[in-house]
Amino acid sequence: MPVPHRSVNLPLLQPIRRPSIIDQAELELREAIYAGDLRPGDPVPEVQVSSQMGISRSSLREACQRLVRDGLLTQFPGRGLFVTTMDAATMSDFIAYRLGIEMQTASVVAARVTALREAGDDEGADALLAPLHEQLALSRAALEAGSLIEAGNADLDLHLRLAELSQNQFLVSAMNTIVILTRMGAFSDPRGYGVRADLTAQHEALLQALRAGDASAARAVLRENLQELADRLRSGAEESEVLREGDLEDREEDPPR
Repeated sequence: MPVPHRSVNLPLLQPIRRPSIIDQAELELREAIYAGDLRPGDPVPEVQVSSQMGISRSSLREACQRLVRDGLLTQFPGRGLFVTTMDAATMSDFIAYRLGIEMQTASVVAARVTALREAGDDEGADALLAPLHEQLALSRAALEAGSLIEAGNADLDLHLRLAELSQNQFLVSAMNTIVILTRMGAFSDPRGYGVRADLTAQHEALLQALRAGDASAARAVLRENLQELADRLRSGAEESEVLREGDLEDREEDPPR
C-alpha cells in the first residue's frame, strides 16, 4: 500500500543566478586595488571606468558603494571616488581589528592541530598546515628573485589560508578584506612599497608554533609582527630591515664595482 506524501510548505527560495555584473565589477576593482593598479589616492572616475569595463554607470556606482562600505574607496562630495589612503589614525584602528581576527584564527587552527595530534594523527596535522608551507616556499622564492610584490602576495595569501583553515566563514570573509586593506596600507607609505627582509623568518616562527599546537606562541608571533607593521606604517619606525621597490631599482642601476 503506497505511503501518502506529506504536504510540505517550502520556504521562499531564490533562483540560482550567475555572478551579476555588479559582483564582477566589484571583484575587478578589488583585484586592481590589491595588485596596485589602483593605488591609495588614485581617483576612480565613473565615466572612464564604466566605459572601460563596458558596464553602465549605475552598475559601477553600486559596485563602488560596496567598496566604500568596506573602506577600500572614499567618497568626497563634489570630487568623486578615490582609493582610500590609510592615515596614521586609520592604520591604528585597522591593525587593532586585524590583530583581533588573526589571534582568533590562530587559536582555532592551533586547537585543530592539537586535536589531531592527541588522536595520534600526526600525518593529518601536518597535512592541515601544508597550504601554509606552500606559501612560505613562495615567499622565500619571491624574495630570492627580488620580487617584492610577489613576496607580499605570498605573505598575505599565507594569512588568508590560515583563516580558511579555521573553517569559519566569518573569519575568512574578514580576512578577504583585511588582505586588501593591508596592501593599501603598504602602498600608502610615502617611502614606497616594502616588505621585511626577515619575512620568511616570521612565517617559520608562526608555523613552528602552529605545528606544536601552541596557540599562545602563535598569537605572540602575530602580535609582535603586527605591532612592527603598525609602527612602520604609522610613524616610519623600522626596527628591522625593510626592502623597498625603489631600493631594488637603485641596486639594479648601480654598476658593479
